[in-house]
Amino acid sequence: MPKVLKPYTIIPSDLYVQRDADRQIKNIINDMGRPGYVLVSRQMGKTNLLLNAKRKLETPDDVFVYIDLSNPFENAKTCFENIIDTAIETNTEKFKSVEKTILERRKELLETPPHKQHTNELRLLLKSIPGKLVIILDEIDALTKTKYSDQIFAQIRSIYFSRVNFKELEKLTYILSGVIEPTEIIKDPKISPFNIGQKIFLNDFSRDEFEQFLNNSKLDLDQKIRDRIFNWTNGNPRMTWDVCSEVENQNKRHELKEENIDKIISDIYLTTFDKPPIDNIRELVKKDREIRNAIVEIEYQKGKEVSDKVKSKLYLSGIINYEENDIHIKNQIIKESLNLEWIKSLEEEDKGLVRVAIEFFEKENYIEALNTFERFLSENNFEEADKTLCYYYMGYASYRNTDFLKAIQYLNQSTFDVDEDAKWYFRVLNLKGLAYYYHNQIDESLQCFKEVMNSGRKDEIYVRALLNFGSIALKSEKLNHKDEAIKIFNEIIDESGFNKEKLKDYFVKELKSIAHYNLAQIQNTTGEYEKAIENYRQAIQLGKVNTKPAIILALLEITKTTEEKFDLLNQLINLISEEKIKPIEKDPEKPIDFSFDELKSIVVSVYVNFSDSLFERIKPHLSILGDKTISKHLYDLAIHVINKEKDWNTAILLLNGIYKNASNEEYALDSETKYNTLKLLSYFSRTPESSRYSIEYLSLFAKERLAVIDYLDMEIFANLIYSLTEKKGFQNALRYVTLINSVKESVPENILINYLVIYHLELNLYFYLNQRQKAIAKAEEIISLASDEKIRQQNSNLLGETGLDIIKKNAESILHPTARVQTPVKSEKTYGRNQTVKVRYKDGTTLETKFKKVENDLKKGECYILN
Repeated sequence: MPKVLKPYTIIPSDLYVQRDADRQIKNIINDMGRPGYVLVSRQMGKTNLLLNAKRKLETPDDVFVYIDLSNPFENAKTCFENIIDTAIETNTEKFKSVEKTILERRKELLETPPHKQHTNELRLLLKSIPGKLVIILDEIDALTKTKYSDQIFAQIRSIYFSRVNFKELEKLTYILSGVIEPTEIIKDPKISPFNIGQKIFLNDFSRDEFEQFLNNSKLDLDQKIRDRIFNWTNGNPRMTWDVCSEVENQNKRHELKEENIDKIISDIYLTTFDKPPIDNIRELVKKDREIRNAIVEIEYQKGKEVSDKVKSKLYLSGIINYEENDIHIKNQIIKESLNLEWIKSLEEEDKGLVRVAIEFFEKENYIEALNTFERFLSENNFEEADKTLCYYYMGYASYRNTDFLKAIQYLNQSTFDVDEDAKWYFRVLNLKGLAYYYHNQIDESLQCFKEVMNSGRKDEIYVRALLNFGSIALKSEKLNHKDEAIKIFNEIIDESGFNKEKLKDYFVKELKSIAHYNLAQIQNTTGEYEKAIENYRQAIQLGKVNTKPAIILALLEITKTTEEKFDLLNQLINLISEEKIKPIEKDPEKPIDFSFDELKSIVVSVYVNFSDSLFERIKPHLSILGDKTISKHLYDLAIHVINKEKDWNTAILLLNGIYKNASNEEYALDSETKYNTLKLLSYFSRTPESSRYSIEYLSLFAKERLAVIDYLDMEIFANLIYSLTEKKGFQNALRYVTLINSVKESVPENILINYLVIYHLELNLYFYLNQRQKAIAKAEEIISLASDEKIRQQNSNLLGETGLDIIKKNAESILHPTARVQTPVKSEKTYGRNQTVKVRYKDGTTLETKFKKVENDLKKGECYILN
């Protein structure tokens, strides 16, 4: 077959796809009420839109005149005359009778103003035809670069108002097209703006229009290939044509796959970036910082913050479609060609790396600030005058990024002079003290604060150092540090430790609040609860509103009565409801400011203690933690308390809340959350209901696994199989053995060792059922797996340190009955209270201690004995 998608300047009508813009132009020409204005970026099919309108809409009675204004004329007169001459030259038969008259009048009436002459000539043309005269002016943005452009557009506008005097002008209309906003067409502020045009936006092909193009092109492609092309181009007409043209070439040679489409895209657009429209778009982005900044905002989901002016620039550059409430880069090809790394490199070329780094720092983008500084240092050195400040920036950025070792290293290179730059010198010391603290170098941290305290200063920097010294001294193992901390807090409270005149009142209150809070923390650990409660209350009263939640939560921990707990949580909900506090990400400089972690703690405490009352009040504010259902919020909070606080009991209460409200429409429990909830309940719960959870969970597991199989699944299976075996439910136990064995191919390789426990339990079942041949076969399988070196190197909570060898010996006892049988799973051995045992907790940690110290944890199922 001959090639269909060849290079064309004018698209043939059989390949042309009608879009909404075509329908708009048709309506404008039918109505004749106002000029149409096609506003579009380059290479979007603008010229073909105009020529297709002429091709499809022009009748024998009409005249459509297409004028390309990209080649400017000397003045307005010659431009007007060119429009008339083109109309006559392309319609000689229709205008034969007036051509001579027009030419004679030009010679005779030399003093007539150009716009008046043009109006008269248009009227002559209109009187010569029975139908419409449609003048299509293309590339008008080129015209705006001339001195006479205002005269042309002002004349076009006046034509529509002159219809009152000259009825024939009602048969004339204009279609204008260009890459410029109508408001920018007329430059002279004394002339009324060009505000009569009706905008026509030429967007990309819709999916239906894309499919129409493929049909017109006679391209027979699989649905996956069609989807892949559209996923890349999103219907951009120029890109769709070029990609499909190459697809047409390759489709003749071999069957196309999705990766072939990716290669075509990469070769055409994403290697040298010199193919239209990408070359033009990148050139525009290079020249315009406003566009670059907008692209960055869009990439960080801040498209709604882009101004209308910049939005228009993005549209006219071909980067977005015209969709007022949905600002995103229009397709994946453009997105990858304008990636943030390239945008960043343009900024660096313009400003230099250090300036870019400082701008990132000022915007509190500390990750990018540090990366940019470090890239600069990889090939350069700081100027001597800038070095100390830049290293401070790097140290502070590292600190805010919680890379405290790197913060210390950079701050050590920030060498401000103690006399000339005292404020900066001591600021660095304070920051270094905090970095040492978070890096667990307590003594070094305290030394930094001590130097500030010994400086003789009594200003804010001194007081912060004083407070930091007191707070961190509590963490020191040296007894004198704790005593010194208590002394500092008391001196802050009685205002004898600083010069109050040098400090603002709000700052003094803040200091005293933190001092009260720290004293309460000390008293809490020493069992002085009444004093602790009093200091917590003082801290709440004096503290900033953003610190109140952390202090109230601390007080909540030692509050005994239900009424008091209710009151404290109610206070917290009031602060949230009245929008007096908003959570932030954890900030090491503001360790007790209200954070998302505190908000989670509040929700958890409310739900666990007052799910039937206070929870109703906090429910509307769950959206602060994300747009999720109640059940999903509770599940995420359960994960949070497990990961952050190792609090399995609270997690179980939250998970039980989801389970019990499974049919509650308000909780909107989806299948995935239900699956994960039952999984955790099966694993963590050690109550009579745990088997019920496991059976329900494994029923879902058998129907459709909604998560990757992990060690939790292995332990759930092992525990249920063991429990059923103990109750002599051998056939049910075997059913679960069969299920877990059937999915072995899907189990991650690094947890395959856990199959030794499953096989061991299976072997025992065959032994109890007197199925000796199956027991022997399973024993051989165990020995083979236990001898695999890769398996032996894996860790397993189920097996502990000696379980593998015990299981192997038990298998050998089946093959050689004289061997002694042992079991590593669910040992029922009894222990004396002072007997030393080794236990493993659910988080994987092991502990060797006396039995009596872990007895309660064993009963709760939080750990198990290894020996």
